[in-house]
Amino acid sequence: MKLWLIVVVCLFSLSEKAISQEKFLLQDSQRVLFLGDSNTFAGLYIAYIDAYLYTRFPDKRIELINLGLPSETVSGLSEPDHPYPRPNVFERLDRALEKTKPHVVFACYGMNDGIYHPFADERFAEFKKGVQTLTERVKKSGAKLYWITPAPFDPMPIRKNVLPLGEPKYSWMKPYENYDGVLDKYSAWLLTLRAKGIPVVNAHAALNGFLTRVRSKEPKYFLSGDGIHPNPTGHALVASQILQAIYAPDEVDMAEIDLRMKRAINGNVKDVKLDGDELSFTWLCKTPWPFDPRWHARLAELEQLRTQLNRFDLIVSRAGKKRYALWEGEKKLGEAARDDLLLGLDLGRYPALSANQRAMSLWKLVEQRQKLLALAWLTDVGHKRPDTPKGIALDAAKKQAEKLDEQIRDLAKPRAIDLKLTPLDE
Repeated sequence: MKLWLIVVVCLFSLSEKAISQEKFLLQDSQRVLFLGDSNTFAGLYIAYIDAYLYTRFPDKRIELINLGLPSETVSGLSEPDHPYPRPNVFERLDRALEKTKPHVVFACYGMNDGIYHPFADERFAEFKKGVQTLTERVKKSGAKLYWITPAPFDPMPIRKNVLPLGEPKYSWMKPYENYDGVLDKYSAWLLTLRAKGIPVVNAHAALNGFLTRVRSKEPKYFLSGDGIHPNPTGHALVASQILQAIYAPDEVDMAEIDLRMKRAINGNVKDVKLDGDELSFTWLCKTPWPFDPRWHARLAELEQLRTQLNRFDLIVSRAGKKRYALWEGEKKLGEAARDDLLLGLDLGRYPALSANQRAMSLWKLVEQRQKLLALAWLTDVGHKRPDTPKGIALDAAKKQAEKLDEQIRDLAKPRAIDLKLTPLDE
């Protein structure tokens, strides 16, 4: 009877994985285009998504193309004090779609579209008009469009530079103090597009929600030092919202061992040995999604990133002792409680684990590759913004990127790790 239940549980788990893979939006050989302002140009959230794709689907080739441009708007508006007219995405949109031929497009605008002034119906109307026009043009190209609500504006870190209501002029250097209230309205309107079948990723609410929770204990904490551009934690929040919106599978890998049966009942595990209360085995495991050390210490916990996007679990049932030491080869990784082993020990907790170290090496190469290609694509498509860094020729960038790609894919391949659990004195 127990064996039958184990078989049913395993079949159910495999079925869940298959369903999760089928729901995932992105497929092999697809191109994904990202349009937006400086927060997209920064590219971190795109690189985080890219790292996820490499580690979760090492055999697939899904190309992420970052065409974010600083200062850009979808409304065509620009504040009088801006050093030059803000670039308008429609000046380059047709070229971008023609050159990249994307299957999926993510667009994130709004931060610059209110031009850092108090809310005004006429500016809001231009924003809505621009969103609708971009939506129509992307649809006409045959690509699937996702809108992303803008990051919040945070006056706290720049409180000396914000202006109250009633001033004669505002700008990105001297923004309206309640400009986030403007972005709230822009974001709320974007969310109404869902009723028309247009997916919208609510990054604005995610970042504000995280900021509120952290500030309850750290009142001076901020996600953007200049009130406008999110730090790595903010980009991670955007990436996680996008990944969840496209039904990204949550599981990296899982090994399950039944001590009484002395064998694995889940996972690519072999050489299971039980010597008294000491367990050892070899697991051919996948590489987890790398967690950037620049992220806030409580990000994974508050946003449940491990359970929602990076489950990397070791389950050991019917363990006899309350606590164990966890080893990889002769290296002690840390300790684990019996209850954690029974429910699923999160191996992401152990940075010294070779799989986690491999993930961090992979991340550095992914970030390097994304920066290289983003500037090359931006220069190749062309734009009218002055003082923007230029990339190398696109063909040359692709050749360099291919070499990085080979290194990244090698790091993403499943590797065998030798793990051991030894009981601790009670």
